[in-house]
Amino acid sequence: MPRKPLSTKSRIVKAAWNLFYKKGYDNTTVEDIINLSKTSKGTFYHYFKGKEALLNSISYLFDSKYEDLQAEISPQTSSYDTLLYLNRELFRMIETSIDVKLIAYLYSSQLITKDSQSLLDEERLYFTWLTEIAQKGLDSGEFHPSSTASELVKIYAMYERAMIYDWALCKGNYSLSEFSARLLPHVLETFQKGI
Repeated sequence: MPRKPLSTKSRIVKAAWNLFYKKGYDNTTVEDIINLSKTSKGTFYHYFKGKEALLNSISYLFDSKYEDLQAEISPQTSSYDTLLYLNRELFRMIETSIDVKLIAYLYSSQLITKDSQSLLDEERLYFTWLTEIAQKGLDSGEFHPSSTASELVKIYAMYERAMIYDWALCKGNYSLSEFSARLLPHVLETFQKGI
């Protein structure tokens, strides 16, 4: 399946987070982001009020990763294996391209924001795709029908947020993807057996 070109907003977000990781947030300028994303100043400010506004764009970065992964997953892959794969790839991306201090800041800001909490936005690709995967698992009998797709997605998303929070709390001193690879199968087994 051919990959869709990134939207302008996604290009800006990806460029910003790439620079935040490589140069640090404080050392990254709006001009750096504009240059790397190959946009104009007017386009940048159409989407974001400034560099600070990009700190709340982590959900766009996660969804952009999910867009990339959609092209790689075979529809024949089981729901269980799909969820394991998505988690591993997202967590690898987080630990290799996002500064743990920024993750900590973002997660703490989601607790006190007066704006919408982007990590909980059910319209995001993250939630819509996970719901499709969970429903496929329920429809095929792979997952036990004691829970709905939305309940399974809530548990899965809570698990991922908890893992990322703990990793940030521990200042990234362990491999997020490796630790999750040991724990997530236990969560998914409850999806198979029933909760």
